[in-house]
Amino acid sequence: MDRQYTLNKNLIIIPIPAGKNTVRFFLPKGVWTDFYTGKEYLGGDYVEESVLSQNAITLVRENSVLVESTGAEHNAGCELRVYALCNHMCVDADVYGDSEEPQLSVSFKRNGNRIHIASDGAKPYTVRMVNMYAKSVANGLILIDGNDSVITPDAWACTMEIVF
Repeated sequence: MDRQYTLNKNLIIIPIPAGKNTVRFFLPKGVWTDFYTGKEYLGGDYVEESVLSQNAITLVRENSVLVESTGAEHNAGCELRVYALCNHMCVDADVYGDSEEPQLSVSFKRNGNRIHIASDGAKPYTVRMVNMYAKSVANGLILIDGNDSVITPDAWACTMEIVF
């Protein structure tokens, strides 16, 4: 097994040693998604993966929300990337700026084929449902991007209901 690094319980970084074209690593139980490719892995065992030109593999655990800035400006929006949200799960995400108070707080709750999203704050945002195809959304717009659904809330919408 090559080295791997766990950042909190939701991210694993597996460096690729120079000159290697395969890497072997252990994944804890759960569904893990490659941040860059979207490939999903079932954890609880060792995985051997072929690699081409990567320096590292970055894996995100199920029921995780990662925040990614969509611009360099202080008041720029953000994208909330939701990974393998399991049924009956509720996950919260806070986005901070220059103060101790969050600029945006968003919660996600899944029930069957529906995800309820509630937000509070003034920061503009989109939601990327990684490896999920949304059929409809109340109070928002859907853009299909590869295997992901990117949801943009209607102006001033504080709740959305996604059906997939």
